[in-house]
Amino acid sequence: MANVSKLSLAALRDRIAAGTREVDVIHNSKADGTGTMVVSKMIYIPKFRIPAGLWDSGTFPPQDLKLGGFLIDKYPCSQPDATNSSRGSTSPNNPGQVAAVSQQGVVPWTDIDWYNAKKACENRKINGRSCHLVTMKEWATICFLIKLLGHDIRGNNNWGRDIRDPDSWEYYGIADPVVASYTQQQGKSYSRCLTGTGPISWSHNGMANGVFDIVGNLWEWVDFLIDCGRYQAIKSAVISDSDGITATDTAIVIGNVESPELWPASNGLILIKAEGTNTDEYVIYSSMVNNGNGTYTLTGCQRGQKGTAPSTHSNGAVVQQITDYCVIPGGWTAKIADSGLNNTTNPATFTISDLVLGPGSSGPAVGDVLQCENEQLTVVAVSGTSITVNRGANGSAIAAHAQGTGVARISPQMSNDSPAATGDYGASQFGKFVTMRAEAELAALALPAAVSSGGSEEWKDGFWLRNYKQRAALRGGYWPDGSRAWSGFALNLYNPPSYANIGIGFRAALSL
Repeated sequence: MANVSKLSLAALRDRIAAGTREVDVIHNSKADGTGTMVVSKMIYIPKFRIPAGLWDSGTFPPQDLKLGGFLIDKYPCSQPDATNSSRGSTSPNNPGQVAAVSQQGVVPWTDIDWYNAKKACENRKINGRSCHLVTMKEWATICFLIKLLGHDIRGNNNWGRDIRDPDSWEYYGIADPVVASYTQQQGKSYSRCLTGTGPISWSHNGMANGVFDIVGNLWEWVDFLIDCGRYQAIKSAVISDSDGITATDTAIVIGNVESPELWPASNGLILIKAEGTNTDEYVIYSSMVNNGNGTYTLTGCQRGQKGTAPSTHSNGAVVQQITDYCVIPGGWTAKIADSGLNNTTNPATFTISDLVLGPGSSGPAVGDVLQCENEQLTVVAVSGTSITVNRGANGSAIAAHAQGTGVARISPQMSNDSPAATGDYGASQFGKFVTMRAEAELAALALPAAVSSGGSEEWKDGFWLRNYKQRAALRGGYWPDGSRAWSGFALNLYNPPSYANIGIGFRAALSL
């Protein structure tokens, strides 16, 4: 077999095109098998690699990206009995046993939150295996593939058509009649379109066997959460020791290690999950040694970290390696470590813990604008982990914040919108991609390292962010987003996972 990394770009594109397949997946319309048999259209994305240095003037990716090897829905999900005039008979945000389906020319399944989108995907079972909500890596794979193939993709980012296309009938999708009243209220003829009804340029490869509606039409949930700008990357393993481990062991042998090349070589954090009567236990290890037989030894283990107690754990106990990242370009995220902040003291001094720096950040500094729940604060002094702030910045209201509450430096590269707003949908930020994160664990996720108001021609798309509370990721943009959603990379971290509306859908995938 040819070494793919040595293929010309043209040969690489040909190889990917030859391996891309459309698959008719026959499955039951309900997870418990009591429904009817239905067909979901899925696309097999073959394994491929992005050569190192292909983009960003030779700097991205920093190493070859190995991608693909999964099935993904050809179209955004719909209900099994959806038609071109009806979403179907299932309450949109209560799937129960109903499985999401991928089919063309029907009303998409919208008005569903992140939790229930995950459930609807998992309800689709193929040969006994559950599908899953598309992951951040799988979505990014499609977007990187679009660039690699050289396809100038289009989509519904301008009320039924692409903003770059002529205002001509053949460039529009088919209007979704379920949202007709909304569309009319906006003074438009089109808004949301039926699944897969746009021109062929709306597919990821510009061909009929492509993945449709990656750009625009609907924001789509992906399986990715942040909390106060903090993303936790979790990789799994199991204890591999016939006798298990005692509460005092400082060397832990693990097997079935997921992506061992991405585990920290030193000073890594693991969580050993409780089994039986014991409890969860956090452990920090000093080094990770490859035993050469598929197992690894974590040495110098400091047991019972983060307020947990050392415990015995049996052979086969689940181990999770956890690495925290900050997704805020130029920002940082931390937690209030002392007794918290009251709603009167101003200026106020407090200490922070669990500090994680975002790309381009060197840590807390005078002048930083912080977001702590609905309050913004301005840093006036820093001494180690102690920070002094002026309260109620930018018109926000001074409020009490408990110990352990997240606090984040907002991105200095992005807008600071509605800083005085309250509730789950308060202060937010926006910018456009300039460069991508290059860390080994993040490069394949298409997360922004730097942003600006204008962005770069390389990546084009927008990045929306709220820096407090939990947020679930949406990608791709929707019908009014215009030039902020050109290539599929558009990333929205505005909304809690409980959010649902007419502009949000989802799709399923299955790893092979």
